[in-house]
Amino acid sequence: MKRFAAAVAAIGASLALTGSASAIDYGVTEDVGKIAPTATYDHLQNLGMTTNVMSVTWNPLAPTAMPPDLANVVNSSTIAASRGVEIILAVYQGRARGMSDTPGANAVLANWVVQVLRACPACKKVIYLNEPNQTRFWQPVFNPDCTPASPAAYTQALAAGYDAIKAALPGVRVYGLGLSPRGNDRCDAPSNVSHSPSSFLLEMGKAYKAIGRNAPLMDALSFHPYPNVNTDPPMKGYQAPNIGVPNLDRLKLVFEDAFGGTAQPTFRNPSFKVALDEVGWQVDTAGRAGYHGNENVPTVDEATQARYYAELVKYYACDPSVESLNFFHLVDEEDRDRFQSGLLRADWSERASYASVKQAIAEAKRGCQGQQRPAGPPALRGVVAGKAIFKMPARNSFKRTYWSFNVYAEEDTTYVAALKTKSGRTILTATGEAKAYFTPLVRFPAKRLAPGQYLYEVTLASNANPSRKSTFKSRPFSVVG
Repeated sequence: MKRFAAAVAAIGASLALTGSASAIDYGVTEDVGKIAPTATYDHLQNLGMTTNVMSVTWNPLAPTAMPPDLANVVNSSTIAASRGVEIILAVYQGRARGMSDTPGANAVLANWVVQVLRACPACKKVIYLNEPNQTRFWQPVFNPDCTPASPAAYTQALAAGYDAIKAALPGVRVYGLGLSPRGNDRCDAPSNVSHSPSSFLLEMGKAYKAIGRNAPLMDALSFHPYPNVNTDPPMKGYQAPNIGVPNLDRLKLVFEDAFGGTAQPTFRNPSFKVALDEVGWQVDTAGRAGYHGNENVPTVDEATQARYYAELVKYYACDPSVESLNFFHLVDEEDRDRFQSGLLRADWSERASYASVKQAIAEAKRGCQGQQRPAGPPALRGVVAGKAIFKMPARNSFKRTYWSFNVYAEEDTTYVAALKTKSGRTILTATGEAKAYFTPLVRFPAKRLAPGQYLYEVTLASNANPSRKSTFKSRPFSVVG
């Protein structure tokens, strides 16, 4: 993570110590407002929050039926508006194979979402489906031959939804993906077969271009920056190709690699933003009444959660590409096998995080209080943190029959290497793949060199975007007779 940040800084991304940032909407991702709207929105108003992401579930077994809780959603949106809170609808499919098993699913779902939005006039924002890079929410993730399946299928579904919504309700803001922060990119994984967020976006970009689309897919991107392990601090982040709290520079760069130069706006456009609409840390509830079952993750204590949540509020206040930050949940779920990540316990009593988030939001509304970050993607022309590790031969190197050095980058790359005379004539070449975070040996074919001056040269090209290249040359070395 640190090397990625250093690479971005090295190519000129300016960082100010303090400064203003675009206003962020803070809120929660919470369905309890469907059944207890007054209490829910009184709390959000008190916290200084202005958004609530609320789910609506599409049932593929009854694909045209309106959700049974729609009346509660509509009523909740009215009460929310009276407290200055906006409802964002998050559309889920009730079965992971719902889209693949339902005839004409793209058009059916798109029409269903339009009808839901028409029934809820106060609902002007919609997140179109959830975590399609995860088997839990979308199947199949891979085809039988292990090629990616869900990115192209989701791209077509999102295109149909976007077009239908904009035709019927042009003022509605459409968010794409609800992207999970992690995935293993393995069709043969023993569990959780999934795509990393980076690979999913890149495959979406390919699918978008393949269908010849000349219109956007989304107005904004929805992303879920959960920690890899619940006890990880926010700034631990992930290695590429996964993406965590401190890795939004990677998210912006990958999105640019996927959609740059197309009709889909990227983070180069100031109006294109990311909604961080699910994030949370689960808290230890051992010994507390109102809970049942067993925990499914290691937990943090309440003071740690309070510190982490306040840190998130302040951190993202300094990134103008962030549109909103929503904590999952406001109120704990009672089953410990679910989420105990709320600002309120299951009995609606306040955790320490309630006061810490309230204070942090009040401070954030006065602007960035830390290190200002650029809104757009890193102005990176080369590969991320690329370098060559040259092993300079000794002066008696005429005895050697092979020649080698190592390369490194924090993304997958290909390399083209050459051993040249000092005057530039190529003697030997080598090509290969370099996986992120590894230091593979670049080894040339065996050859005795004539006495003279030589050097190594290598060009690394990003697999995500081959136009991003970095070239490295060694200092000359001598081969003596």
